[in-house]
Amino acid sequence: MKYSETINSLIRKGLNEVNHSINGHLPLSIRREILQTINEPCVIGKISISCALKVYPIWNDFFKNDTEIIGLIKQSEKFLLGQINEKELLGNAEHLEVFVQDYNKEDNIMAMFAGMTAVHAAYDVLTSGGMEECVSDEEALQNPDTWDTAFIASLAYNGGAVALDAINHDRNKEFWNWYLTDCIRIAFFNDKLPYPPTTSIVSAKYFSGNNIKEYRTQPNIWKENAECRSRMNDIKGILVKIMDITHWTKSDFYFYHVGTASYTQVFYYKGNELVKFNLDINISMYLSRKVGELKDLMYSLCSQEGAFYLCKITIGREITMDIKFAYNTRDKVLQKSFFDSDFSEDFEKYPRAKKFIPEWLSDILKRKKRI
Repeated sequence: MKYSETINSLIRKGLNEVNHSINGHLPLSIRREILQTINEPCVIGKISISCALKVYPIWNDFFKNDTEIIGLIKQSEKFLLGQINEKELLGNAEHLEVFVQDYNKEDNIMAMFAGMTAVHAAYDVLTSGGMEECVSDEEALQNPDTWDTAFIASLAYNGGAVALDAINHDRNKEFWNWYLTDCIRIAFFNDKLPYPPTTSIVSAKYFSGNNIKEYRTQPNIWKENAECRSRMNDIKGILVKIMDITHWTKSDFYFYHVGTASYTQVFYYKGNELVKFNLDINISMYLSRKVGELKDLMYSLCSQEGAFYLCKITIGREITMDIKFAYNTRDKVLQKSFFDSDFSEDFEKYPRAKKFIPEWLSDILKRKKRI
């Protein structure tokens, strides 16, 4: 669909409505008519992504060092370009929908709506951005489930995310004027979307916890404390049995524990190749519980240092065992498989002294008002 006079006429109609209304609002009926006239999934998808970029700075101002939401926005554009598949985008959108909704608190609501705009934009590019035909403007206002991406973005921009009667009319008029002019033209004529300058991907250093210079005594406690050694030997006994049954010569067991959530990964070595193995769920749950008990015990012996998020156990030839604990690093698994609320909950259960709080955890706790 080319940028036709019909579209131009609808834009003029919308601008007239926005600029002559008291609250500066663009009715759903006109928004729907414009998108139906465009009738081009790629252009409609770019309109939704542009809306997400318009309000992204609101999210980024709240969520310092964001990688997730800007990553989803970029993935949505890549999907339109055929560079990623539907399963990959849908999985990330569903994950981040839960992640963003976790910040559905009154003082975070503007940021939450900005984040949800990106989620809805992703859904739009997957579904070609269709709107429900039978929903009227009045019905849509009363039913958040029918809100389209542009309207959600407008609420983040104009203050209406807090309450519909709290909308700043000047900001609302500004947003819808932008939507009808720059946003639609960008979708039609720009090969690349205008990403804000604050979208640089956070380096791995941020999640490394390298700002913590304090020495931890906890990682050696299990060797020195009889009860810890007993717990560790119980765990080792199960792992050795697994090695005997599978005839592995070397394997890595990753036990993640954050708050009440846990996750286990197992890899074995086939020559120099590392192969992932799906452990029986009952064995996995049993081992996870044992590692959780070890975490509780080690924390009780030196609580100011906090509790570990990861216990990695490597079993090698002749049943040698190497154990490492991670307290400060948020690796890719901890980024993808655990929510900020899990870390906040973990801190509530296992508080740690300020000198043992890495930067990324400090940011979460500030957003969650734990510190």
